[in-house]
Amino acid sequence: MATVAEQELKLHVSPSISELTIDHFAERQRGNDKPEPDLEHVALSGAMREAREQAHALVALANTVYGDASQTPAAAAIQVATAAKKTGERVASRLLAAQEKADATIASLQKATFAPSPDADMGEKFDKQILYALKTMTHDERGEAFAEAFEADDMTLIGAVLRAPALLSGMKSTELAALRHRFQMKYFPAEMARLERLKKMRAASDTGGKAFVKLVEQAADTTFANGAIAARSKRESALAAHQQEA
Repeated sequence: MATVAEQELKLHVSPSISELTIDHFAERQRGNDKPEPDLEHVALSGAMREAREQAHALVALANTVYGDASQTPAAAAIQVATAAKKTGERVASRLLAAQEKADATIASLQKATFAPSPDADMGEKFDKQILYALKTMTHDERGEAFAEAFEADDMTLIGAVLRAPALLSGMKSTELAALRHRFQMKYFPAEMARLERLKKMRAASDTGGKAFVKLVEQAADTTFANGAIAARSKRESALAAHQQEA
């Protein structure tokens, strides 16, 4: 008959715990399989590689420890739980640092590509008048005005719209989103491509990270392990009390 530990501790490493899920989105030049250098990609990939290696090591450890008939299941449960918690803390710390680095870069790219900066000479002097004029235009008239602005690389009109709250321009959210996308793709194609790559890598690291945490929790917080640890604590407390009385 299987022990409680054997029933609970059926550990498996999820395929999502792999640096390949992140490397898949890395930039590669045509004809070159090696990813282009990117510090955020390197950090996320390295952290996920460690998570994969430690996940397999944890499963191997659990199989070895629980397969050792020379010690009690309770002692084995405590060993696996202790190792899982230490491994989890170390890997989670590195993965969190990599994710925070990626998040900071994503936020920076989003800010840099959100809208044109105000003109160095005029600033935002005519923004209110421009926004007021846009409200009086039809959808087609606004489209023609924007087309001319893009053709001339005139950011006065486009900047006034993209920097202002949507309500002030009188444009629908879909119309405004299309304008921003057009601006971003024309003037920041490389940045937008990198932004999309980083978003996908970040999402993959989140999925893999959650799977790793689940594995660690399964190894460290089984009912059998918790019971064994509680029993050990109770035994040590009783022994300490006895020694004090003696």
